[in-house]
Amino acid sequence: MRWLIGFALIVAAVSGYVAINSATVRYRLTLEAEIDGVRKTGAGVVEVSYSKQNLPISQAEFRIDIRGDAVVVDLGPRGQLFALLREGSDSRSGADYIVLRAFNFPGGALPRPVLDGLGKVRRLSGKVDLPLRSLPLLVRFRDLDAPMTIERVDPLDLGRSFGTGARLVGATLEIVSPGVWPFNRIGITGESITRGIDQTLKWIPNYYNRQLDGDRVESASAPLRLANSLSSRDFKAGP
Repeated sequence: MRWLIGFALIVAAVSGYVAINSATVRYRLTLEAEIDGVRKTGAGVVEVSYSKQNLPISQAEFRIDIRGDAVVVDLGPRGQLFALLREGSDSRSGADYIVLRAFNFPGGALPRPVLDGLGKVRRLSGKVDLPLRSLPLLVRFRDLDAPMTIERVDPLDLGRSFGTGARLVGATLEIVSPGVWPFNRIGITGESITRGIDQTLKWIPNYYNRQLDGDRVESASAPLRLANSLSSRDFKAGP
């Protein structure tokens, strides 16, 4: 019994430290497209944790950890649209900062001092519409089994990638329950993080240590520039 009480006290102490020095937010990103007048929707829940950096050797004020998968919108015979964890044309639209941008934090950044900023993140709630120009990087594949066939998709011109009659009609970001640490780390509390993209893109486990064009490093002169700039981490993050 004593060991159980001791363990509970340790968990309580660590939980208190985590509560003060970090903020975890889970959000549901929903994309709605229209194909020849028929609505198609895709959504996914991603977790982002901001933590005050206390290591004396680090110059960063805080660190960001992400868990979740890219959002997939199934457009039927037209193919599949992917909203990655990577930023699009808006530099604050990646999974690391999209929540801060969506809720109008100045510059889409974490407010300073850091502990105050973490407190503001913890108090976030609600659902907001996202401008299509502030979406994460949107892509498609000519062949789902061939990562190098990836193509960028213009959120304002879906028809260019998916044919006449295709358009993106809206996007929303909703704050959902992150659960209680440490139980949310094992899925006991909180809205479930969306997983399973590796069932659609079977090659994901093979591209964590190389780019989608097969090269080990990114190069500005790569023939397949988009494929060379991305890896599996842009589709699936965290354990």
